[in-house]
Amino acid sequence: MKKLRFLLLDAGPIIKLFELGIWESFIARCDVTITATVADQAQYAVREDGDIAIDLDGYRARGQLQIVDTDVTADRAFYDQFDAAYQTQIHDGEKQTLAFLCRTAQPWQLCAADGAVFRVLGRLGRGEQGTSLEEVLLMIGLARDLPWQYTREFREKYTKLGQIDAVQGGGVRGNSAP
Repeated sequence: MKKLRFLLLDAGPIIKLFELGIWESFIARCDVTITATVADQAQYAVREDGDIAIDLDGYRARGQLQIVDTDVTADRAFYDQFDAAYQTQIHDGEKQTLAFLCRTAQPWQLCAADGAVFRVLGRLGRGEQGTSLEEVLLMIGLARDLPWQYTREFREKYTKLGQIDAVQGGGVRGNSAP
């Protein structure tokens, strides 16, 4: 089976994959890249019945996962283009991941479970670069029922809101296109 390439993950999907017990199968089918901030966030996952042990360093050491660090100044410049309404929704890991995605010409797909990520992508005219965990799992033969924030419908809803913001001039400082 051919691996899915250029896949960026946010913390939510990583945590869900560990909860479902399919992380190993997932990384065998996908070339996964995450930012350093997302790696830090994922290791502190907690669920109702206790903590989830997520240690991504071993996967990186074995070449099964790439963890990238980014330029803090460039990440901040990316974040600063958005207005306060958007900034309050974009968390540090998302900021770093979105800035990384927007600075590269590679055909990255960003898998997230947060409406802010998809809304930003929609606002920037990059909605096609967002994907849900449901869509990725279907592509790689690991499909299963997931909570709403991991579905295609969730991604589409928030991408559309970002596209509406783009048309109406919202989401960025000074109402200019980023």
